Amino acid sequence: MVFSSLTFLFVFLPLCLITYFLVPSKYVLARKYVLIAFSIAFYASGEPVYVFLVAASVSITYLFSRQIEKGNVFAFVAALIVVLLPLGVFKYFNFIIDNINRLFDRSISNIDLVMPIGISFYTFQILTYIIDLYKKRVKRQGNIGLLTLYIFFFPQLIAGPIVKYADIEPALRSSNEDWDKIKDGTKRFIIGLAKKVIIANQIGYIVNQIAATDFSRVSTPIMWLASVAFTIQLYFDFSGYSDMAIGLGKIFGFEFNENFDSPYHSLSVTDFWRRWHISMGSFFRDYIYIPLGGSRKGKLRRMLNILIVWAITGLWHGANWNFVAWGLYYAILLMAEKLFLSRILKKCPKFIAWIYTFFVTVIGWTLFMWDTNSLHYMVSRIRRLFSQTGVVYPFSVSALGLNANMIYLFAGILISTPIGKWIADLIKKWFGPYTKDKQAFAVAHDVIMIGMFIICIMFLVGETFNPFIYFRF
Repeated sequence: MVFSSLTFLFVFLPLCLITYFLVPSKYVLARKYVLIAFSIAFYASGEPVYVFLVAASVSITYLFSRQIEKGNVFAFVAALIVVLLPLGVFKYFNFIIDNINRLFDRSISNIDLVMPIGISFYTFQILTYIIDLYKKRVKRQGNIGLLTLYIFFFPQLIAGPIVKYADIEPALRSSNEDWDKIKDGTKRFIIGLAKKVIIANQIGYIVNQIAATDFSRVSTPIMWLASVAFTIQLYFDFSGYSDMAIGLGKIFGFEFNENFDSPYHSLSVTDFWRRWHISMGSFFRDYIYIPLGGSRKGKLRRMLNILIVWAITGLWHGANWNFVAWGLYYAILLMAEKLFLSRILKKCPKFIAWIYTFFVTVIGWTLFMWDTNSLHYMVSRIRRLFSQTGVVYPFSVSALGLNANMIYLFAGILISTPIGKWIADLIKKWFGPYTKDKQAFAVAHDVIMIGMFIICIMFLVGETFNPFIYFRF
C-alpha cells in the first residue's frame, strides 16, 4: 500500500484516524497501540509474511537492550549482527554469489528471494537505537509496544525519513495532538501528495517510455531528456513521500525532522548532500564517518573516510555495481571539493556554481537510474549523453507520445530549481499587499489545499502508473 493510493486515502487512513481519535487522549498507551495495530496492517497489506521478520528484529532488539544499556559488548555486537543479517541475506546474498561466479567461473545458484519493502530504512532505524543505547545517548525503552511503534510506525516505516529514537521518544510517552498540528500535518500531506501524483508520476512516464525503447534509437537529446526527467522525478517522488510522512506524523503528534531542503538550489556537491535525504546523510555522518575519524585525523585519512562512507552509501541503495559506481562518483567529487574545488566555486558567480552542481547531479542520477552490474551498460548510457554515434533512425518526443507530459517536466524544473524561487519572490512582491489580511489569506490557502487534493484524486482515478522509486531500496 502506498500513501498515494485510493485505498490508503479513503479506507486505511480514515479508519486509522477515526479509531485513534475515538480513544480519549488521557489513554495515551491505548492510542499508541492503535497506531501499532494499523502500522502492522499497513505493512502486512503489501508483505504479510515479512511482518514476522520485522517483528523478530524488534523482539531481538528488545531482548538484547537491557544488556546493551549496561555496556555489554557481546550483547551489542550480537544485536548488530542479528539485525544486519536479514539485510545481508535479502539484499546482498545474490549479489555476492553473482560476483563469485563471475570472478571464479563458478555456477553457484542464486536464492529466490523477494526483498522486504523498506528493509534498509527500518534496519538503519533499529541500528540507531542499538548504537545510541550502547553509547548511553538514550535510555532503554522498557515497553516493547512503544519500541515496536518507534520501528513500525507506518508513516516512516518503508521509506523513511530515518528517525533517531532520541528525537521521537517524547512523543511515544505523550499524546500531544492539537487542532493546529492536525491542520498543519494535513496541509503538509496534501503538498506531498500533489508532488507525487501531479508531478512525479507524470514525469515518471517520460522516463519509463524512454527506458522501454530500443537503446539504439535513443539519441543524445532524448537521453538528456531521460536523465533530466529522472532527476526531477526522483526529487518530487521522494520529497513528496517525505512530506506525506512528516504530515502524517504531525497529525498523530510526532515531529519528524525535515528530509529535504531545496537540494536543486545547491551551489556545490557538498551543499547538495546537506540538503538531499538529510536523515540518510545524518546517519552516515554520525554512525560511520565520525566514528572512522571524520576530518580529525589528517587530510589523507579524511579522504579515505569519505571514500569508505560513499562506497557504503552506494551499496546501501542497491546491490548492483551501478550504485557502487554512483557512490564512488560522489566520493571523488566530494574529495575534489574538500581539496581545492570548493575554493574555486566560492569565487565563481552563483549561477556558474549552480550550473556545475546541477550538471554533475544529473550525471550522477544517470548512473543511478538503471539497476545493472554491467560496466558496459553503465558506460554506454553516460556516453550517449555526449555522443549519438551508432544511433539509427531516432525516436522523438512526439513519436514516444510524451508531448502531454512535457508540461509537467517544465513545471517540475521551475518549482525545484532557483527559477521557482525567483518566480515566487515576484508573486510575493505583487500580491504582498493582499496578504496583510491574515484571515482572508488563511481561507484562500485552505481553499487552494482542498482544490489541490481534489485534483490529486482526479489524477489517481484516471491513472494506474503510481510507483514509489525508493521502495526498491
